[in-house]
Amino acid sequence: MFKRKCFSKFIFHLLLLAILLSCSPSKTEISKNRYIVTSPELAEIIAAIDGTQNIVGVTAECNYPLNLEQIVKVGNFGKVDFEKIISLNPTLVFTSGLEQELLTNELQKLDIPTAQFYPKSIDEMVTSIREIGKLIGTEKRANFVADSLQIEIEKIKEKPIGEKPSVYVEIYNNPIMSVSDKSFVGEVVQTAGGNNIFSELPREYSRVKAEAVIGANPEIIILTCPPEITAESIKNRKGWEVISAIQNNRIYTANEVNPDLIIRATPRVIEGMKILQKLFNEK
Repeated sequence: MFKRKCFSKFIFHLLLLAILLSCSPSKTEISKNRYIVTSPELAEIIAAIDGTQNIVGVTAECNYPLNLEQIVKVGNFGKVDFEKIISLNPTLVFTSGLEQELLTNELQKLDIPTAQFYPKSIDEMVTSIREIGKLIGTEKRANFVADSLQIEIEKIKEKPIGEKPSVYVEIYNNPIMSVSDKSFVGEVVQTAGGNNIFSELPREYSRVKAEAVIGANPEIIILTCPPEITAESIKNRKGWEVISAIQNNRIYTANEVNPDLIIRATPRVIEGMKILQKLFNEK
């Protein structure tokens, strides 16, 4: 009798264990999606829509959110390590535009699945968020983030502002480069209430002459270029002392405006636009 009870309990626990194991996701199921992300803005988007757990590799520039720093590095934005990418056995590699066009082509030649996103406008950013959500299976979260962004953008547009200040954005210093309103950065400045002095440049990002900056006499200067370019270095440029922004100390560096908040097409751009709008309304 005692042996029969013990045997029955043993069978019961064995069946219970089998049921629990069948209900638990296997390691293969948990890790079946393996993403490599080569663009910091795409990494931010994926993190914002709850896809971080499936990212197995990123480039060195992918620094936000901070937990991305713990993920394996596969090179940098302009030069990836193909051997490292292959070794991580990705199911999908997310790439961007510009110099990553070649990267996308090379990965496709290696039969590595790729998804390329390069949002050039606020609308394209919102669309990209929704499309990435579909790709990685977090569509509900992606739609929530996208909808929230659209609401916040409309609030920023509707906020009453005074006269639009003229704004010069310097994205590179050697040679001097700025942005047109066709660029993402240009649209961000415009949406926040600024008047971009180089709105009509022929390309999104283009070289400009120092004389053109002086002639436009911007009221505000925003620097998104390397950190060694300081407000003092701008003030010391020959002939620039006559510019209104310099005379009134309205030069804003990374200390005041984090470049990532206005350059990257990510949900954090809302924070960037609010900072700019506040600066533009200061007298």
